Amino acid sequence: MTESQRTVARPLRGLPERGPDWWPIGELGQLGARPRARRLLVLWLAAIALSVATGVLNVAAGWNGVEFELGGLDFAVTIYPPFVVSVLLALWLGPTWGGVPIYLANLASALTSGMPLAMGALFALAGVIETLMLWGSVVALRVDPDLRRPRDLAWFVAAALVAAVTASLAAILWNSSHALDPAAGQRVWRGWVLGDLLQILVVVLPVLRFLGPRVRGWIDRQFLDPPQHEFSYTHGVGMIVAAFGILGLVVFLGVHQALASLEIALDARTASGELLIPRLREIVLVMGLLSTALIVATGMFSTALARLGERQRLEARRDSLTGCLNRRVFAEHFARESERSRRLGLGLAVLFVDLDHFKRVNDAWGHAVGDLALEGAARRIEGALRETDLLFRWGGEEFLVLMPHTDPAEVGPVAERVRAAIAAEPLLLLADIGPVRLTASVGAAIAFRLPGDPEELVARSDAACYRAKQQGRDRVVVAEAPGEGAA
Repeated sequence: MTESQRTVARPLRGLPERGPDWWPIGELGQLGARPRARRLLVLWLAAIALSVATGVLNVAAGWNGVEFELGGLDFAVTIYPPFVVSVLLALWLGPTWGGVPIYLANLASALTSGMPLAMGALFALAGVIETLMLWGSVVALRVDPDLRRPRDLAWFVAAALVAAVTASLAAILWNSSHALDPAAGQRVWRGWVLGDLLQILVVVLPVLRFLGPRVRGWIDRQFLDPPQHEFSYTHGVGMIVAAFGILGLVVFLGVHQALASLEIALDARTASGELLIPRLREIVLVMGLLSTALIVATGMFSTALARLGERQRLEARRDSLTGCLNRRVFAEHFARESERSRRLGLGLAVLFVDLDHFKRVNDAWGHAVGDLALEGAARRIEGALRETDLLFRWGGEEFLVLMPHTDPAEVGPVAERVRAAIAAEPLLLLADIGPVRLTASVGAAIAFRLPGDPEELVARSDAACYRAKQQGRDRVVVAEAPGEGAA
């Protein structure tokens, strides 16, 4: 490896774009056990109480489908504060944290309006679905919840519109349960869609943009464990299928209720002379079967795509030859482990491992033997590491080890174990060519302040490895800290 190759050939890219952070709802126990973090728990409970209270007020004050005129056009808007609370909680804390308040608020609204308990419990899921759809879109599209870039802003508004229109299908159940005439029912439906979109534009967007960074920073400091950033394809499919299944059931029951409330005479007939009620029942049955078929087909197709995507994602994260983590995912792991090390008050280090004179193996015995030697070297390195260390195939004959939550005194001994494991005995014993021996030069670098700069840390470990080669190979060099002499 020449100096020019070391400094120019493969620069490390910056951290990848990420969507919102979130914590599982199980972290509630952690909040309750920590006096400082109980403030967040109290605020969440207060948000639930506020959502339920304003959900009841929505019905009592008649905030569903409020009509107004603008520019000669008639509009209907629904004022529903629980939706704002739910979206903010989902984007700042996680989907379940936002789903609980909106469900309880919807249930309180339904019961206050006179809807039966079983029907109200089903209807209340529509708000949860809307919040989950919006949150899931933001995560899948990697939209920064601070909405600093036009791209993030555009995707967020588009996702909000889709979620609002989809969840508004529950208006069919609401309208039929309250026996609203078509004009009043249409006003409620339009009010839900336009109201949710306006609340996103007028309230949620400014809050996310101007208060989001400070609020998310404060929330992050209340938890011991770092947040999550991605959910699996399988979970995403499950969420989609469940959402469409629930909405399909809500629409089916709403249509069935609406037809039952028409008070059609038993002997009423169509223009062709057929009895009307059996025809209507047949229409409802067909709608139900079509909805079921659509949900099943969506689930099967989505599951197939999810499995394909999951497999491709795993393949993209692993080197196909050695099974080590791929270089492309280093930045993601570094960000997570750096944050975790900072929380634990420990350091973080990187080992740069370069097999000495590896080109001679390929030149002497061919690339097939070279591939076997690389596989063997990867196994030796992995066997010398701690359980918490992560091994990456960096390219060619180079490997990188990420050592999270590490005491600086541990770095040298682990690096020496890696060097010794490779040099201890032949990597291969082949009948036709005999033993294949290799040694490795190892450079180590320690991050003294966290979260660290991955490019700077890798560059220092790479430079230390280069010095190890200059000093004769088959040795370990620990990079100096900025401002200190070489170790």
